Amino acid sequence: MDTLRKALKTSSVSNKVVVTFGLVILIVMTSSCKNSPGKDPDIKLRQEAERICQTNLILDSHIDWPDFVLANPKDISTHTSNGDFDLVRARKGGLDAVLSVAYISTDLDAGKGRLMVDSMLKIIRHYPEAYPDKFAVSTTPGEVRSNFSKGLFSLIPCLENGSPVGEDLKYLEYLKDQGIAYITLCHSKTNLICDSNFDPERKWNGLSPLGSEVIREMNRLGIMVDISHSSDSTVLQALRLSEAPVIASHSSCRHFVPGFERNLPDNLIRVIAEKNGVIMVNFCTQFLDSVCLKNTEEIQQILESRNLRYDSKEGNDLIMEFAKTHRLVCDSKQLVDHIEHVIKVAGIDYVGLGSDFDGVGPLKPSDVPDVSGYPVIVFELLKRGYSEDDIVKILSGNFLRVWEEVLQNI
Repeated sequence: MDTLRKALKTSSVSNKVVVTFGLVILIVMTSSCKNSPGKDPDIKLRQEAERICQTNLILDSHIDWPDFVLANPKDISTHTSNGDFDLVRARKGGLDAVLSVAYISTDLDAGKGRLMVDSMLKIIRHYPEAYPDKFAVSTTPGEVRSNFSKGLFSLIPCLENGSPVGEDLKYLEYLKDQGIAYITLCHSKTNLICDSNFDPERKWNGLSPLGSEVIREMNRLGIMVDISHSSDSTVLQALRLSEAPVIASHSSCRHFVPGFERNLPDNLIRVIAEKNGVIMVNFCTQFLDSVCLKNTEEIQQILESRNLRYDSKEGNDLIMEFAKTHRLVCDSKQLVDHIEHVIKVAGIDYVGLGSDFDGVGPLKPSDVPDVSGYPVIVFELLKRGYSEDDIVKILSGNFLRVWEEVLQNI
């Protein structure tokens, strides 16, 4: 149940349909990978993408692996058969640093949320303790770069959903001491800090009075303010109030999915950039493509109207038939469209990668199925004429710059 909950933590469709879509997506991915490498006219460009990924630092600002491991015990130091993240696949994709998410369900009160935070932090710390030759906890950009030079994989703790703060601002000091790099202010429900873009109730019309104090204290402590999941009003108010740059750790562009508030509109992208922040693009296919979002919602409604279970033969057959004429997945081209849109709106210095792996289930680009897929993204950027210097900014430079500025404001 926990895995399914996280699979839809940033989407608008039901958990039932997402699981079934996994079967459909596997078929799509299988058919899309039949090209013979020997006949690939872009083989040299693909090799260049591999080189860039293996020689430059890659940072992903949002992977939910701690929650996934909590629900599906496994050893991420080895190759695993499920989930999106482990060290073997990360090395294959060139990934070197991950913002490791302590996700707190909106169903938990502050006290239970704090217990969950500690449980997640124990999972994150376990790996550097058990495998000091492979992993290291990183709490500053300097540590990330140093670990990269030593061949160590950086695990960077962060908190998704500020609800455990409750009304106790001193808890923020505890989070800072635990190495929390950023806090996503809310999740799918309005909390004591602010309104959520998934919650129709806008209790605060943006930030609450307490939320304003939370942001000031985060600025003082050097914790990044993450506005992914926040309502538009919350984002604007946070940007006006914060003295440090603000990030969107795993959001995409509303330009391509009109009306989907979980993505950012152009005006907010510009203001985040003007504040010297960064937009880290989410890989979820429903964030990337309005047709995928529409079709997913349509098949969900059809299943519900016919009272069909997702795991029944009839339900699965219906989805498979539906998928023949209705697109349910997209690919890296549409993902790079979002990266490029941020660049066009705000500039090359304000975009990065926030995959949301292990948080979106099978709803991923067909050719970027897990953390081994970053070279596919780099290949597409190279095809569009981006230089290695610009690509390195996207892969880690922009996020590290923002993080450094937030720490300098202390």
